[in-house]
Amino acid sequence: MAGGGARTVDCAVHPSIRQKDELREYMQEPWRSRPFPGPERYFYPAPMGEYAPEARADGGLPGSDPELAGRRLFTEMGVDCAVLIPLTRGLLADADLATAICAATNDWMAATWLGKANSHGRFYGSIRVNPGDPEQARREIERWAGHPAFVQVAVPMQAHRPYGQRVYFPLWEAAARHGLPVAVHADGGAGVDFWPSAAGYYSTFMEYRTLYPTNFAYHLASLIAEGVFDRLEELTFVFADGAHHMLTPLVWRMDKDWRPTRRETPWTKQLPSTYLRTHVRFCADRFEMPDDPKVLDGWLEITGAHEMLLFASNYPYWDSFDPREAFTSAAPGVRERILSENARALYKFKPGATTPGGQAGKPGPS
Repeated sequence: MAGGGARTVDCAVHPSIRQKDELREYMQEPWRSRPFPGPERYFYPAPMGEYAPEARADGGLPGSDPELAGRRLFTEMGVDCAVLIPLTRGLLADADLATAICAATNDWMAATWLGKANSHGRFYGSIRVNPGDPEQARREIERWAGHPAFVQVAVPMQAHRPYGQRVYFPLWEAAARHGLPVAVHADGGAGVDFWPSAAGYYSTFMEYRTLYPTNFAYHLASLIAEGVFDRLEELTFVFADGAHHMLTPLVWRMDKDWRPTRRETPWTKQLPSTYLRTHVRFCADRFEMPDDPKVLDGWLEITGAHEMLLFASNYPYWDSFDPREAFTSAAPGVRERILSENARALYKFKPGATTPGGQAGKPGPS
């Protein structure tokens, strides 16, 4: 596979609106006139700058130009197709406003990045929903599930309850029924989110960057312990914010504690670790793997990365990952699985299809 790999699937690209009020064009009143947070994070901005220099669009926010993104991803990096995960505004006190922002984000993405900017058929989208309003979230999934370019549902890492709890079940059932994975990623903005750690707020970006991705563990443990994967055998969660390197010891602990407490969760039929390969995927982070190529293969095997890991550039942010530099010392076949095949199996992309819908030439879901 030359360069970054002509078949590389980028599973986490974060498109932005061009101007901070552009989203209002896709909202009805009274939401269009309501104040709500802007598109950028508040509490922990990266001190070296939030965005990669090459992502800065003329006259717009970084990551807001699909043509510029296409040149970077498809021409320079050799990416074949990219799954978009737009950020919304975090958790807001007004659940109806948060739901309206998610709906407007989907309308905006369908009209722009998945519409006139997608003549090449290489962008795919995520249906943004507000899990704090499960019934409206279910309806939003139903509204977009038939659109061939939307290939997953996306929810924020931030939540007021772990995602295994029964209040969310209608949302996950709708996703599973339509064959849509659920991506979990830290969302933009800062509303009525809980503290970023169980001990409170951090003082520095370094602390936030180091520890916040481990919040995936609360959701994963809940999904397994509450029996969501037993009830929805087709459901897959994609933890799209890194932390895969922390998975092995965390699930080892869950296996250890599940054995003597099985009567508490009789619906959980298997060891917690058994659910990972069929129900869980992670997006790779460029900083979360061994630097020494001699130990990379062993690490990939121990962590199950050859089955569970997906490539993600995280464009347009400062820590963008270039597939041409990713897993270059991995064993034959393993690199291709991480850069391409795991994602194609998950999203049901046909090799060599051209547009959403599967015509010949570019990638498309079957």
